[in-house]
Amino acid sequence: MKIHQVENKCREKEDLLLNKYFGNLVKEAAIERPETIGDYSKDLPLKIEEEYYQFLKELFEELFPGESNSLESIFDKQDLGRLMTEDDREGISRAYEDATRRTLWERITQTNHKDVTFYKGLLKEYTRELLMNLRCDFLEDINKLCTEG
Repeated sequence: MKIHQVENKCREKEDLLLNKYFGNLVKEAAIERPETIGDYSKDLPLKIEEEYYQFLKELFEELFPGESNSLESIFDKQDLGRLMTEDDREGISRAYEDATRRTLWERITQTNHKDVTFYKGLLKEYTRELLMNLRCDFLEDINKLCTEG
């Protein structure tokens, strides 16, 4: 399999995961207007990251059957987790607090959906960036293996 085919496979999986977990947030915001965050916890990106990592692990084994190096030995997933800056953490935490706190006025006017939509959008964008960084690091590492071997 060529590197661009691997990249396409990774992008397809990213899109599938984002659609699976986030769906169409624009439609949801316009039509459903949810007042609560539902299953969108702050650790959702970590859950999605783990599912994507398992996909990359299987893909690595498919690309390099019998390879003495495992994906874990060449791929430092922990470094990628540190990519979330303090601004990201603070922004998501603040948006989470706004989305989970419904003031009396928001309850009366049914307007907490604005905070919920903003929070979900931030979470989705952070997740998209996290998956993209995993993909880029993965492609870089397997490219090195291909050129060395």
